[in-house]
Amino acid sequence: MNTRNASFRDLARIEQLYRDNAAADERDGVMPVLSADSPVPQQAVVRLWYAVSKTLSSLVPLTDAGDKIYVAEDTDGRVCGFIQAQSVPGNKNSWQILNLCTARGKGHFAREPLLTHLTHKGSEHGVKRFHVRLPLDHPLVPIFLEQGFTQYATEQILFHEDSRPRLVSGVSGAVSPGPLRAARREDLGGIYLLYLRTTPSHVANLEGPSLKAWQAAFQEGALARMGREDTRHFVAEDAGISAWCAMRPASSARPTLLALMCEGHDPQFREEVITAALAQAPPGPLVCVLRHYDSELIRVLQGRGFEIFGSQLLLVRDLATKVKLRAATLKKQPVLAHAGVIQSMDAPFRVLSSRVPRRSKSSPK
Repeated sequence: MNTRNASFRDLARIEQLYRDNAAADERDGVMPVLSADSPVPQQAVVRLWYAVSKTLSSLVPLTDAGDKIYVAEDTDGRVCGFIQAQSVPGNKNSWQILNLCTARGKGHFAREPLLTHLTHKGSEHGVKRFHVRLPLDHPLVPIFLEQGFTQYATEQILFHEDSRPRLVSGVSGAVSPGPLRAARREDLGGIYLLYLRTTPSHVANLEGPSLKAWQAAFQEGALARMGREDTRHFVAEDAGISAWCAMRPASSARPTLLALMCEGHDPQFREEVITAALAQAPPGPLVCVLRHYDSELIRVLQGRGFEIFGSQLLLVRDLATKVKLRAATLKKQPVLAHAGVIQSMDAPFRVLSSRVPRRSKSSPK
C-alpha cells in the first residue's frame, strides 16, 4: 500500500470513489446522499448529515488550496482511497479531517495507512491536534479510536419541518424580538464570556483557548463575519450578555440553521429567549445543533416539536510532542536526564534524573 499527495490527475478518481461510497451508503440506509433539489427530504431527514456540518460525509471543493488531500494506491497503482483535511480557522496547528473514503472490498485496508500518513504530514507542518466529527455508530468510529482519537463532546441535531407557523401563530407584520436585540461587534467579548460560562472547561480549552481562536472557529467562523454576511445575530442581557442566538438562512444545500447559547439559571428567561429566537426564523425547515451539556435547551426545543434524529461524536487526537533538554552539568556531579514526552499540552512534564551519590568518609573504598 502506497500513500502520497493527491495530484490534479487523481481528482476524477477521488470524486468517483466518494460518489460510489455515497450511493452504497444510500442503498444500505447509512446517511443517504442529499438531493440537490430537496435540501430536507421529509421522508429521509437523516440526509441532513450532508448539510448541517462538515462530517466525513460532506465533500468540500477538492480544488480548495487550504485542503490537504492524500491518496492510497494498491499494488497495481490504482487509487483505492483518499483522506482530506483542512486547517481549523484561526489555528494553523490544528487540522480538521473532512473525509476518509476507501473503495469497497479490500479498500478498507487503506484506512489506517491514510490516517497514519495524514498525521505524519501534519506533524511535519507543526500540527499538534486533529479533529473529526462522526455520526454515532458510524463504522469508522472504531478506526479512529484505534488511532488514538478520544471523544470530548457529543452533538444532537434537532429538526422541525416548519416550526414557525406552529410556534408563532397569529403573527403578522414585524415580529417582536422579546428579550433579544441585534448583536453588535462590541458584543463579541461578552458572547465569548457566555461561551466560557456555558461550556465545560475541557471543551473550551480545545475549541476556544483565546478570544481570537474562538472567534475564528466557533460556528464555522460565523461570529468573525458578524455584520458582513446574511447570518443574523442576537443577544439578550441580564446582568451582562446571558443569551446569544444566530439565524443562518436556508440555501439550496441546507435548511435554516439556528445556533443557541443561554445561561441556565432562570428557566423562564430561557423559555423567553427560545420563543424570541424561533420568532425570527423564516417559514420552512429549521435545524439546531446542540451539545450534550445543553440538555435544558434540548428539552425546551423538544417541547416545541423538535425531534432528535441524529447524534455525532466530536473526536480529537493530540500528537505527542518531543522535548529536547539541554545537557545539565553540576560541578563534578553529572546529571543524567531522560528525554520526556508530553502527551497533551496540558499534561505535566517530569524529568527523571539520577545523580552520582557521594561516598561518605566512612564508606569503604
